[in-house]
Amino acid sequence: MKPTPSRAASASPPALRVIHGIVFGGLTAICVVAGMAEFEHLWRTQQQPFHAGPPPRPALVLAVLATVLGMGVILVQSLRGRSARLLWSLFVLAGLVFTLWDSHEGPVPGRSPPSANLKILQVARALHGRMVEALQTRGALPEDTESWQQALEQVAQGQPTPVRTRSFASLPFHIQKVDSLEALPAEAPPGTVFLYLVEGGVAYELQAVGLSPEGSPWRLQAPNGEPVVFRGAYNPDLAPASGEGASVPP
Repeated sequence: MKPTPSRAASASPPALRVIHGIVFGGLTAICVVAGMAEFEHLWRTQQQPFHAGPPPRPALVLAVLATVLGMGVILVQSLRGRSARLLWSLFVLAGLVFTLWDSHEGPVPGRSPPSANLKILQVARALHGRMVEALQTRGALPEDTESWQQALEQVAQGQPTPVRTRSFASLPFHIQKVDSLEALPAEAPPGTVFLYLVEGGVAYELQAVGLSPEGSPWRLQAPNGEPVVFRGAYNPDLAPASGEGASVPP
């Protein structure tokens, strides 16, 4: 009959456990700090109706969680007076290496409302530039929403807005025709471009919806607080633009 190993045989010296805990605790702290931005972004995405930028990097999140798990086992075993298995130390080391490798390029760009609003503003301005040129060339613009939507998708190059929902689905750019820019629908999501078109297509106004700091839809505003509105009107006294003008669906 084999002798039963004593508890003392499996115990490790207290000094060794303390050193092991300090070293791997420091490595875990480095890992957590390096990946904290992903967890903060994940928390923010679930607290707001909309958010800007790409979703958290899943591999980086898993690496941090693996590191914390490994350090947790090491800490529990240390408190029990035992040394943790080598596997858990390797968990911490592997998680740290992957975290530092995946986060070496720094913070992910485009995760702030101002960056999303800038992109939405650029697309709205590009749509205005195309349509005002077509208006001056043709004398009138199409009055159906589909033609404006096609033009919007063309200037956006088929890309969605940088704004996402809680489920990380990207919001598309969208034209919404209104009777007046003075009373706009409150439920329109970011990426909506309101269109007020004068009868006959001889003048129009555009206003885009962006993202507020709180993650809600927000009408884009100038630094002075005034709404950003792009206006176009046909002027018969001006010579038509050279060439065929902007490409606008009929």
